[in-house]
Order: sequence, then C-alpha cells, then structure tokens
Amino acid sequence: MFGLSTYLYVLGVEKAGAANAAIAIQAYPLFAILWETLFLRRRKTALELALTLLLLCALFYLGTGGTGRLSGLSLWFLVSLGVPFLWSIAHVIIKEEIGRTPVTPIQVTFFRVAISVVFLAIVLAATAASTGLAHAVLQPMSILMGFVYYLELIVWFYAVRHIDVSLASSITTPWPALTMVLAVLILGDRVAAYQIGALAVVVLCIYGLAWAGLRKAAAQSGRDLLEAAPGKR
Repeated sequence: MFGLSTYLYVLGVEKAGAANAAIAIQAYPLFAILWETLFLRRRKTALELALTLLLLCALFYLGTGGTGRLSGLSLWFLVSLGVPFLWSIAHVIIKEEIGRTPVTPIQVTFFRVAISVVFLAIVLAATAASTGLAHAVLQPMSILMGFVYYLELIVWFYAVRHIDVSLASSITTPWPALTMVLAVLILGDRVAAYQIGALAVVVLCIYGLAWAGLRKAAAQSGRDLLEAAPGKR
C-alpha cells in the first residue's frame, strides 16, 4: 500500500498540480476517522460528523475546479485522493500493531521503506529501460529526499504510537499552505482564489475535528476516573 501510494503521490502532483494534490492529501484524517469508526468502533459525535461533511464539501469544491459541478471533477484529483485513502488504512493497521506487539517505530519504518523499494523497483523495471533504475537511484535529490522522508516516518510512527491516527494527521494540517507558496516561487504555479478558500475550510474543519476529539477523550478520561474512584464498583 505504501509503495502504491508513493507512486500515486508523485503522479498526482505532476498531473493535478502541487497545490491541488497537497490539499487533496488533507482528506487523510477523513479516511482515518472512517476506518476508526468502522473497524475500531470509535463512535463520532454530532460535531465531528458535521465537520466531516463540511470537509467533504470543501474537497468536492476543490476537485471540481471551483465550479461545484460534478462534470468538472478532475480525474487526477481523484488519483491524489488515493494517497490518503491508502495511507489511512495502512497507518490504522500499523497503530494497532505497534500498540499490541513489541515492534518499534524504527523497525516499522525500515520494513515499510524496504517493501516500498521492492514494489517501486518492480514497477520501474516493467515500465522503463534498463538504465531507468540506476538513473533513479543515483540522483542526489532522490537520495536526499529519501533520507529526509525516512526520518519523517520514524517521527510519525512514534507519534501514532501514543495518539489516534486521525489526531496525528490533523496536527500536520497546515503544510499545504507552505506547498502553495513554494509552488508559486519555485514552479511558477498560479494559485486560484478557490484553492485558498478550500484550504482555509479544510484547515478549520480538521482542527475542529482535532479539538472535538480531544474534548471527547478528556470527557471519557473523566468518566473512567469516576468509575475507578473508591466506592465505585
């Protein structure tokens, strides 16, 4: 799943544009909430459901190029949505494994990257010339990005070891704003007003979901303390 999501990530940025792909990937907490609800039985409040609906509307508006018409829905935007879809499934599974087994975040990161390398090497061998693999591996930028990404993954898995995947992904929400700025300065992209508006709504929704989740966790903790108090049996 991680190997395929990496391929879709690069493809989505190339075809949908850096800004659109970056905002589409912010659907990640949405998918994480879905899987946590369906498979881990973590029920959501009315506020969380309302914010989720608003988040869906913002992503649909962005995916239609600011028209709101289904006919304008971009195929490459949907490809970009495949990235958080795959991430959310894999990360929810990994969080449960980290919590129940002695495996460490560094071990998880190592095997995740190793399996992704094998998957992508097979894809590259099937779609490129024999020199394609050597050319990809020997690029200095690829080496640097791989090293930075490896460190990021270690930090990420240490985080999800202690908090829900949906909450961890919410904390990283503002990064598409930086992507937009860099896309304009470095790539010469033009950022439309509807993209900025969609990003603002997405950020507000995800932080609202994070706040609602923390409030619910605090309330549950309070109930647990009351149940554990002397005289409560």
